[in-house]
Amino acid sequence: MNEQDRAIINQGGWFSSRSNELQLALLSSAKIIELNAADALFHKGEANSGLYAVLAGVMRVSGVNGEGKEAVLSFIDPAIWFGEVALFDGGLRTHDVYAQTQVRLLHIPHRALIQLLALNPIYWHDFGILLSQKIRLLFSSLEDHALLTAQQKVCKRLAMMAVAVPLSSNKATIMLSQQQLADMTYLTRQTINQILQILSEKKLISLHYQRIEILNKKELALLAH
Repeated sequence: MNEQDRAIINQGGWFSSRSNELQLALLSSAKIIELNAADALFHKGEANSGLYAVLAGVMRVSGVNGEGKEAVLSFIDPAIWFGEVALFDGGLRTHDVYAQTQVRLLHIPHRALIQLLALNPIYWHDFGILLSQKIRLLFSSLEDHALLTAQQKVCKRLAMMAVAVPLSSNKATIMLSQQQLADMTYLTRQTINQILQILSEKKLISLHYQRIEILNKKELALLAH
């Protein structure tokens, strides 16, 4: 793990708020994994392999129906940890996770986590905080689905995905297709295209093949509310 990796990890609110002892314990067991775009990290139903954090690139969380159609649920940006659900219930993976772009990950193996928690049960509280943060996001997403207009849903989702870019920048590049955005907002592909065209005419975004350039993050965030 190099200095740049550590700097990315420290940007995450969960990790940076943990004690020095827990941070060192996690990093001492960590391994680096690199994936190419479209590579699978794990699939729904597989055994728990541990905890992960994104160092570079973007991961895609999705589900697939019986006909093989993929529905994108979310994307995971740098400094975000994931994989904690199976740590608590001992169950199998709940969704498929793929590399959306070329990705560099930090991996804490499941065995190392169990050994750490057996020696220091107090750390369950720290991982509980990580899990509760995801639950809060889920409740927020459900509320948005019920109360926001279609345009607000799209603007908010794009604004959320742009937060990984330094705050000093008002622009961002998001690697996703219009169908993936439709899946994440529970809107039709046609509705997504209409809204994106409106945002493009307002010079808030620029549309490309499987890529959206955000030209004005601040104005986009304002439209979401």
